[in-house]
Amino acid sequence: MTTTLYPYEPEPVTGESLEELINAGTGLSVFVWEDTELWPVRYVSENVSSVFGYSKEEFLRRDVHFKFLIHEDDHDRVNQEVELLKSGETGYRLTHQDYRVKHKQGHYVWVTDTTVVKTDHENNVYLLFGYLIDITERKELELRLETERNRLSLLLDATRLGTWEWNPQTGRTEFNQRWANIFGFELDELERDIKTWSNRVHEEDYQRVIDALTDHLQGRTPFYESEYRMLHRNGRWIYVLDRGRIIERDGNGDVLRYAGTITDVTEQKQAELDARRAAHAKNVFLANMSHEIRTPLHGILGLASVLEGTDVTPYQQGLLTTIKNSGDYLLNTLNDLLDLTRAEEGQLKIKLGTHSIEHILQHVRLLFEQRIKEKCLSFSLQVEGALPKQTITDHSRLIQIISNLVSNAIKFTDEGQIAIKAQWLAENKRKGELEIKIIDSGSGIRDTRRIWQLFEQEDDGLNKSQQGSGLGLAIVRNLVQLLSGTIQVDSELGEGSCFTVCLPMAVHFGGSLSHQQLAELPLPELPTMNILVVDDNTINQMIVREMLVSLGQQVAAVESGQQALEQLSAEVFDAIFMDLHMPGMDGMQTTQQIRALEIQQPYIIALTANAFHDTRSLALQSGMDDYLTKPFVKEDLAQVLNRIK
Repeated sequence: MTTTLYPYEPEPVTGESLEELINAGTGLSVFVWEDTELWPVRYVSENVSSVFGYSKEEFLRRDVHFKFLIHEDDHDRVNQEVELLKSGETGYRLTHQDYRVKHKQGHYVWVTDTTVVKTDHENNVYLLFGYLIDITERKELELRLETERNRLSLLLDATRLGTWEWNPQTGRTEFNQRWANIFGFELDELERDIKTWSNRVHEEDYQRVIDALTDHLQGRTPFYESEYRMLHRNGRWIYVLDRGRIIERDGNGDVLRYAGTITDVTEQKQAELDARRAAHAKNVFLANMSHEIRTPLHGILGLASVLEGTDVTPYQQGLLTTIKNSGDYLLNTLNDLLDLTRAEEGQLKIKLGTHSIEHILQHVRLLFEQRIKEKCLSFSLQVEGALPKQTITDHSRLIQIISNLVSNAIKFTDEGQIAIKAQWLAENKRKGELEIKIIDSGSGIRDTRRIWQLFEQEDDGLNKSQQGSGLGLAIVRNLVQLLSGTIQVDSELGEGSCFTVCLPMAVHFGGSLSHQQLAELPLPELPTMNILVVDDNTINQMIVREMLVSLGQQVAAVESGQQALEQLSAEVFDAIFMDLHMPGMDGMQTTQQIRALEIQQPYIIALTANAFHDTRSLALQSGMDDYLTKPFVKEDLAQVLNRIK
């Protein structure tokens, strides 16, 4: 039995059918050349005009010579390749490197050309049979990619970046020459394995770096970034800044390629560490010197006071007054300096007590009344609306803030007036903000940013008209931040200045309390709420959890922003205590993502050891509702929860 495989017998291939096949692909042309001086064309396929613009007849009549169409930069190479083909070293055929052929319209066409050599025995010449394919589009893309690669290479060289690629599934890792050089090696000396990197990471930094890598691998962070120490070939530790991200995954979503850059930041890091050591040494020195000067200064001022009580002439009384005024000025400068060093070392503390704002303001007015009168300035204290009879604040620090601002106003006001304006901005019956404005008609301020800097003054030349150390406003800003308040200045040259201080305070109902009584104030009655604590530090988690549980609250805790988002998708929370500084997604970023969720939105309280106003403002702008500075006590948590409506 015979099986028919085809319904018809195929026709034999003829020259005519081959021509039709060639013509069907307009990007491919067949040539036959004689290997004589100008490579005259003996045969060319009909579609040659669609590739090079010249007709078949023009080539066969030899109106155009193919050899003249080859780009001058490629001409010698193509000739050499033909000679190599004829020598037999490549067998009977050879594929040329890509070259350019001039089109009839003047532009160049990139071609790939495979040529076969045969001998025409009748005419005793070589015949070159070749098929040329137009690859212009592909070649231009390759050239663009090559340009981009070169540009990237130059950029990496200019920025001195080392590059790496890592396959987490195989452990295979690729490095560039710069990466190797950073650590004192040549590229061929490095094993292409992740251990080449991991074995050099400082043991104290290793886990932190791995955690950062893992956070990105598991999608908790949009990219990887870490600063850490690595071992150089010569045995020293260098600091590097390492950045990267996932660039390829397989069909299952598993990571195939993780790429990044590494930068040697040892010099910058060393400068930072040196600056910190210098700042610490400076603060210790200033604190020690202020203490050393304080003892003899008190002796001078004490003796001056004793002499004032004796029988002295008016002339001597004037000298004693000058001694006391100079001594008081020096003592105030030393106190400011000591407070500033304490603030920079994080040792500046506040002592809360119950005090009358009215009494504090009157006290400041009496302190400066005589000095202002001596300069022939008008002075007023204006209270808008009613002030609470008692508030919980630091009496000494509040006086220090107002006094420094009034003293600054006196210094730069030669005529006109100085005013203290105060008002209470109530939030509810239990709390509010004290707003104090110190307004003067003085010389005004040219650069309102500079005045907050340590030892900086508007007029700091040798011929400056006013005395001063440049400490006062720096101290004021530190004290305001310590009391969780804000301060701003509005000023125009020649028009005076207005400093506005806002300090949050709790209202105390009843008589004045001692410090111990203040600590024993009854906590507000709180409803039971479901609360989430987000903090990467387990000790901090435990402290907040225990405080909240003792306040009768239901508490859950997580270690990262990503875990918080997962928890919120499964459970409703009334409030969140959110640490600002967490690896990967920080507290502000987490808050922004929470606010984008379609859930019952919780009351979010920032937890941070940073008491600076800028951080507080950024936290509130990110969507947080409240702000609590570490260290805090249970009473602070209770007051925050009591603010939730």
